[in-house]
Amino acid sequence: MDKWVELAVSWLPFLLLIGLWFWFSRRAGMQARSKSGVSLIELYEQQVTETRRMNGYLERIAKSLEKHEPRGGGA
Repeated sequence: MDKWVELAVSWLPFLLLIGLWFWFSRRAGMQARSKSGVSLIELYEQQVTETRRMNGYLERIAKSLEKHEPRGGGA
């Protein structure tokens, strides 16, 4: 039983440090702002929206290319 108590006491400061590090990083991450004043979460959401828009364009281009691609072929 003493070994378990000794192990817990020796690891406690390390675990506390990790816990504080996570807490500070989460807190700073939620409040972080870019130079324009927009939060990082808002920037991420804008990036996701832009990526979806670009994917739509790329899908249209791919469909158009499939329609104009010559069938058959052979060398």
